[in-house]
Amino acid sequence: MIGMAFEWTTSRIFETLGLPPALADSSITGITTDSRAVKAGNLFVAIRGDTHDGHAFIPGALAAGAIAVLSETPPTASDSRIIVVPSTLDAIRALAARWRRSFEIPFIAIVGAVGKTTTKELTSSILEGKFGRVLKTEGSQNGFLGVALTLLRLRPEDRAAVIEIGIDDIGAMDQHLELVVPTHVLLTRTGPEHLHQLKTVEIAAKEELRAFDHALKQGLPVAINLSDPFVRDWMTAHGSALRPGQGITYSLDSKDHPDILGGERDGSIEIDSKDWKVVLDCPLPGSHHAHNLLAAVTLSRFFGLSADEIKKGLSGFKTALGRTEVYHLPDGTEVIGDHYNSNPTSLAAALELLARSGKGHPLHAVLGDMLELGENEEHYHREVASELIRLQIGSVWLYGPRMRWLNDELVRRGTKGVRHFESHADLIESLRPALRPGDRVLIKGSRGMRMETVLKALLG
Repeated sequence: MIGMAFEWTTSRIFETLGLPPALADSSITGITTDSRAVKAGNLFVAIRGDTHDGHAFIPGALAAGAIAVLSETPPTASDSRIIVVPSTLDAIRALAARWRRSFEIPFIAIVGAVGKTTTKELTSSILEGKFGRVLKTEGSQNGFLGVALTLLRLRPEDRAAVIEIGIDDIGAMDQHLELVVPTHVLLTRTGPEHLHQLKTVEIAAKEELRAFDHALKQGLPVAINLSDPFVRDWMTAHGSALRPGQGITYSLDSKDHPDILGGERDGSIEIDSKDWKVVLDCPLPGSHHAHNLLAAVTLSRFFGLSADEIKKGLSGFKTALGRTEVYHLPDGTEVIGDHYNSNPTSLAAALELLARSGKGHPLHAVLGDMLELGENEEHYHREVASELIRLQIGSVWLYGPRMRWLNDELVRRGTKGVRHFESHADLIESLRPALRPGDRVLIKGSRGMRMETVLKALLG
């Protein structure tokens, strides 16, 4: 339950931000960064984004009834309602930190290079089977602003919180953990991510594992994926320092000797430990999603959920937008929309899913660039050719400047049926007439490639 009665007032805003009071003390009905959502009595925080600057909407927010505004820019005319701070992002994170500290409920941090969003959705669904109301990160709002906004959505009715944490630079994990103050930690998998700043897979993995370092230091329960080589190395180095019961290991491979072993069985997963067993239907297809489900179930063991509570929670599961959405067209064509993000690990898993679901059917991989892979991005794109050839995916449709590398690699290896396009429109124009009833199609790319444009065209 909530730890103490706490309500925002203007005086508490000034106190939290270390500012002298500049307004009469009044209740604040909510905190928002969206000027369109401002209601009477709200605090509006003007954030500079990639495409919009919230400072441009300050007049509209005040007109809509905002009691005060946090701004990095002084007002052109004197207005005590506009509170100037050095960084509105730092300010909203400070407010989120204070709000989070007023809650005494489980806070589960979901970290990792791939699988975070789906594992977050699965974990929150499962926990709802026991706790009822569970706060979770919306979509993939896992950055410096997104985590803060998630925490500010906490309400007294929430009985647990599942917070997705994403990192794109050295030191980011420590800052997120300081804000979230997790009570439990789950690391999905390591892999190539944001290498334009993190530089190497080894550095990226080390930064992700800062969450385990934090958990070890604070004595927090951790769900440990033994199928990940970097996690195994961490366990070799630090596992003996875990107190009894602090860590629960899991894997789909019995050779890892995990505490909890999962086994796939035609759309279901059998989960077995020494004294507990359950068979669950996998709500999403593919081995990678079976692994995500195993991770979520492992985390749930810290809360003693029964098999019935887990199944009850999973019954309400809905996949996040753009994450392995499977569509069946009237003519029997199956389309897998997995367009929210792409990196070498997740792309390999998606291609494996396409091949497994499409046995006996023509296979089409429609792929956009993988972004933020750093100086080795050409290598990672060319490397996809091996998977496409191994899985015998005969029709490859590529979009984006980086996918030219994959196109060149496939042509060099003598692969037929590969095409590269300069625009969504040209790709769609060629793809639609090439599809036949019963074909299987995967659409995947990094968020910035907007591959949902192709998906919507196919769905009509």
